[in-house]
Amino acid sequence: MHSRRWLTALILLPLLLLVLLKGGRIGLVLVILAVNALAQWEFLGMFFPADPWPERLKSIFLGSLLVLSFCTASPPGDLCYPGGVIPCNPTMVVFVLVWCLFFLLLFYLISYGHIEKLIQHLSVNILGMLYLPFLLGHFIWLRYLPQGELWILWLLLVIFAGDTGAFYVGRALGKTKLYPQVSPGKTWAGVVGGVILSLLVGIILGKWLLLEASLWRLGSLALVLALMGILGDLFESMLKRQAEVKDASQLLPGHGGMLDRLDSLIFAAPVVVYARIFLLGG
Repeated sequence: MHSRRWLTALILLPLLLLVLLKGGRIGLVLVILAVNALAQWEFLGMFFPADPWPERLKSIFLGSLLVLSFCTASPPGDLCYPGGVIPCNPTMVVFVLVWCLFFLLLFYLISYGHIEKLIQHLSVNILGMLYLPFLLGHFIWLRYLPQGELWILWLLLVIFAGDTGAFYVGRALGKTKLYPQVSPGKTWAGVVGGVILSLLVGIILGKWLLLEASLWRLGSLALVLALMGILGDLFESMLKRQAEVKDASQLLPGHGGMLDRLDSLIFAAPVVVYARIFLLGG
């Protein structure tokens, strides 16, 4: 279990770093598109495993459009970010999101009488749209901001440090359960270990990667990200409980599915984007 977990990480992390640091904006967009498609496939499959595959493709197509819309969230220009009159321009993201939701509503209206448990299908598809492509698209927005690739690298390191600290400290010292109804394996000791390691990585590596950021800002943001990572993990555990599955899939040996690997990251990117725009000034 542990050897497969580390082997998968050792294979994927260099590829991720290569795309992040050398692949440019287009490279990251392609990765997010692929990751989102896999995560949406797993998400819909958890709740409706017997549905024919074309049922999932419509939502993945709409999710891909929503992900691509984030390429327009912060376009270059004199009036736009950074230092311009307009701090950001998420108009196209909102436009695409609204029309994707309208399409889903129309699709299930037309399908009335042809799909069993129609309201459940509609609800899961809407949740999947908001939970995955809408939140994951913020990685693209973050990449389009100044020093975006370094901020994404810092975010990933903070979240991965929190996951690692929580896993190993929880295994070694964990006794009191954090939320056994949702995730029986998580403990308060794991939470403390994960938060401490996230803070250390966030501050130390933050001063190396993000030279202009102050220590207290890096520490504060790392603390918030550590907590959001825990919430993301618990939220995905709740979804799996409802779907009565242990893992979203077996795509990544030692980690489960793509959704299992993303759970701590999904809530993190929006936090960093809005912190930079509204609190850190870019």
